[in-house]
Parts: sequence; C-alpha cells; structure tokens
Amino acid sequence: MGEDRVLEIVRICRETDTIAKNAYARLSAACPDPDLGTFWREMSEAEAMHVGFWSRLERIGERSGLPDLFDDADTVIKDLKHAVEKAEQLLANCEEEYSTAKAFVIAYRMEFYLLHPAFELLFQSMQSVVGGPNPSAQYQAHINRFASALTRHGQTTPELEILGETLQRLWRENRTLAHQATRDDLTGLLNRRGFFAIAVPMASLAQRNDSVLGIMMIDLDNFKTVNDAHGHETGDSILRAMGGLLKQNLRASDVAGRYGGEEFIVLLPSTTEASALKTAEKIRRLVESRTLQGIPLTISIGLAGGTIRSSPAEELQSLIRKADSALYRAKESGRNRVEREEETQS
Repeated sequence: MGEDRVLEIVRICRETDTIAKNAYARLSAACPDPDLGTFWREMSEAEAMHVGFWSRLERIGERSGLPDLFDDADTVIKDLKHAVEKAEQLLANCEEEYSTAKAFVIAYRMEFYLLHPAFELLFQSMQSVVGGPNPSAQYQAHINRFASALTRHGQTTPELEILGETLQRLWRENRTLAHQATRDDLTGLLNRRGFFAIAVPMASLAQRNDSVLGIMMIDLDNFKTVNDAHGHETGDSILRAMGGLLKQNLRASDVAGRYGGEEFIVLLPSTTEASALKTAEKIRRLVESRTLQGIPLTISIGLAGGTIRSSPAEELQSLIRKADSALYRAKESGRNRVEREEETQS
C-alpha cells in the first residue's frame, strides 16, 4: 500500500533528524569555543523541533493513514535509508577529537543528507495537517544560520564558506521541486495531487473531531466562449485572477485547489451548512460584481457537506461527487448560482 510506504518514509525522516539532533548536541558539548558551542546547541534544538513534527505526523499516519505523495516511494525509502547509514557514521565521528574544520565538514554532510527532496515535500504538504510552527520556514532559518556560522568561524579553512552557499542553493532548489509537485503552475493553488495530500488527512481529523467537512466545486461559466473570443492567454490570466480571488477570500484553514481546466475545488473544515453557503455566495457575488481581466464573468458553485464516519478517503470522494452533482444542477438551472447537495453520513 502506498500509504504504508509514506508512513515508513516519515519514520525514516524522524530517525535521520534524531541522529542530526544528537550529533549537534555532541559537537556542542565538545566545542571549546563558547560562541560556537552555542551555535551547535541551537542547531540541535532546531533538529529537535523537526523531530517533533515527524512524530506528530507519524501518529496521524498510524491513526488514519497518509496520502501517497511519491511517484516511486521504494526509491525514496532506499535513498533515505542510505542517508541514515551515513548520518550514523557521522554521529560516531563526533566522538573523535574536536576541531572546527572537522565539525563543519560533519555538519555539512549531515545537512546534505537532510536536504533530500522528500523532507521538503512532506513539510509543504503536511504542515496544515500537523499544525505547529512551519517546518519549512524553520529549516530555511536553520540553513541560513549554518551558512552564517561558516562565514564567521571557517577562517581556518576558507573553502568551507562554499559549503554554506551550496546548501542554500540546494535548499532553494528543493523548495522549488516540492512546490512544483503539489502546486498548479498557472494559479499558484494546489494541484489535484497537492489538494488530496492535504484533504485526506484533514478528513481524518474531521472524523476524530466529529466536525462537519464541506466541499465547494466552482466552475467558470461559459469559459470556452471566453477562450474562443479572447484567446487562451486571456483565459490563463482569468484563471490566475480566479486563483488570487480564492486565496484572498477564504479562511486560512480552507484548502483551495485547481481541479482541472476552469474548475476549482475548496475544502471547508469545521464548517456549518450556513457558513459554507455564506462563503459560496460571497465568492459568487465577488466574481459577478467585478471583471476578471476586464471581462464580465460569473461562476456556478456546488456545495456538499457532512461528517466523516468510517473511511475518510472514500467519504471525501463521496462528498466531492455530491458537490459535483450540485454544480451540474447549478449549471443546468441557469448558471451564476449556488446549489447544495446535503450529505449526512451514517
């Protein structure tokens, strides 16, 4: 099962960050320079925060499973297990006689293994599910701190500064790769894979909390006509504008994605029928009352909502089908309207 493989990846990530935490703690204890010793301790504390993230995600995965985010999970597992072996060797090296140059080389190699793209993909995809501090932002500060320390303390081996610059570049590249895997390039919203990566665990959370989960399906009315009359470049600009409108007018906890073509999907956690309808009408009126790229447009919206009782992934799909059915009725009833499909799970 893909979900089991993702859970194994999470466990390996936790193990790798735990090794790094222990390695930096040893370097801090062995370092004779108080300032540098404080730096190593802070690096260890940062890794401890990441371990906390993996532990929380692991518990979520054990209770309700995790979405399959990886095209080739077996290869990712193989790569990460290799990284664990190398990290354990580096941890053992920390027990040898301390030198600044050797400590930074150990740290560089450790951080290199922690920059596997799987870490950032899980950071970005699972943050809203796990909660707590943003691990991606934390890790950026972590890498910047390391590069700064290399500049301050790497005088005995000036070439070490290059290592810090290399790590920063790798980090930026990994963030870009993770973003591309889960985001729609045109609108900046989640793509279908990214949406389900977040929506399935949030459905599990709704099940545990016995809270109502809402689904909103949105379709731009007569979009083909707009494309034919104004060209695909204008059509793309309209889709980008629609993505921006959703980002600006949904709650921070809501999850919006581009479902395909001119169709968008929004997950509304911990909502009510009245609240979901109010949000849908707000979005509909906003589009109706303005022009996107100078062209008057309307949207049709289908709503479904309910509690999750037994199978989060399957019942989420059921809600999506019901919202899509309601969207179809909205289109058939004249467009520029909201239709509801009530759902009570039993």
